[in-house]
Amino acid sequence: MNRNKKTLSITETAMITGILVIISLISSFVPISMIFYPTPAIILAKRRGIKYSALALLAADIIIALFLGAATGFMYLVLYTPFSIALTYGVYLDKKAEKTLMYGAAAYMSSFVLLVLMMDAIMGINLVEQLKLIYVEGYSKVEEVFSSMPGGLSVDENLDKLAAMKETTEFMLSNLFPVMVVTASVAGSYFNYLIAEKFSKRFSIGINKLVKFSYFSFPRSFMMAMAALLLCSYLLTVLNFNVGVIQLNLFALVFISMTVQGFSVIKFFLDKHQKSRALKNFLIVMVVYMSLVFSGFVLMVALVGLLDLTINLRKINKTV
Repeated sequence: MNRNKKTLSITETAMITGILVIISLISSFVPISMIFYPTPAIILAKRRGIKYSALALLAADIIIALFLGAATGFMYLVLYTPFSIALTYGVYLDKKAEKTLMYGAAAYMSSFVLLVLMMDAIMGINLVEQLKLIYVEGYSKVEEVFSSMPGGLSVDENLDKLAAMKETTEFMLSNLFPVMVVTASVAGSYFNYLIAEKFSKRFSIGINKLVKFSYFSFPRSFMMAMAALLLCSYLLTVLNFNVGVIQLNLFALVFISMTVQGFSVIKFFLDKHQKSRALKNFLIVMVVYMSLVFSGFVLMVALVGLLDLTINLRKINKTV
C-alpha cells in the first residue's frame, strides 16, 4: 500500500512538473500567464505533501533552463519558486486564507528585490531601465506603423494617444515601480489562491475559503499606518532627504487600496439589493469599464472606499 502511494505521488509530481513547464512555455508568448505558475504546485502540496511540490518546482526549474535558457531558468528559480513554496506552505498547513496570501505576497516582493539586485550585480542589467527600453521600443514601432498610414484625423489622434501612453509608461516605471511590484505580488497571490480553491473540490482536497470580495475591508488602522509613513517621509524631507518617490508610492498605494475597497462596497450593495444575477454582473462590468475609461469615476470609487473605511457603510464588524 505504501509503495503504491509513493508511486502515485511520484507520478503526480512528474505530471505537475510537466504542467509547470507548459505554463512557462505559454508565458513566453502570453507573459501574464506566468503569474499563475504556483497554482499546480499548491494543488500537489495539498494532495501529496509539500516535499513533492518543492521537488516538482525544482525539477521544472531545471527543465525550463534547458528549454528556454539559463537566464529564464534562473528567473523562475529566484522569483517564482519561492513565491510558489510560500503559497503551498500556507495551504499545506491549513493557514487562514489571508495569512497564506500574506506569505505569498511577502515571498514575491522579497524575491523580486533579490532578482533585481542579482541581475545588477551579476549581469550588470538594470531591470527598470530594460523594461523602459522594451516598452519605448514597442511604442516606437507602433508609432512607425501609424506614421506610414495615409494622414487623417484618426491617425493623428492615435499618435497623440500613443505619445501620452508612452509618457505615462515611462513615468510609472521610473517612479511607481515599487507600488507596481506590491500590487503584482498581492494580485498574484490572490488569483493563485482563488484558482486553487475553485479546483479543490475536483481534486478532493480541502482549502480554506477566501472571504467574499463584497465583505473585504482593510482594517481601520490601515489609514493610520499610511499617515504615519507619510509623516515620517515629511520628517526626512526636513533632513534634506529626497523622498518624493517614496511619498508618490505611498499616495499611489493608498489610492489603489481605497479603490479596491470601493469596488468591494459597490459589489456588497449590488449583492444586497439586486436579485438578478445577469443585471448585477452587467452593472459590475460597467463600473469596472467606467473606472478604466474615466479617471473621475475611479476617483469616486476610491472616495466610496475611503468613506466606508471611515464610517463603515456596510456595517461589517469583521475586517479582512
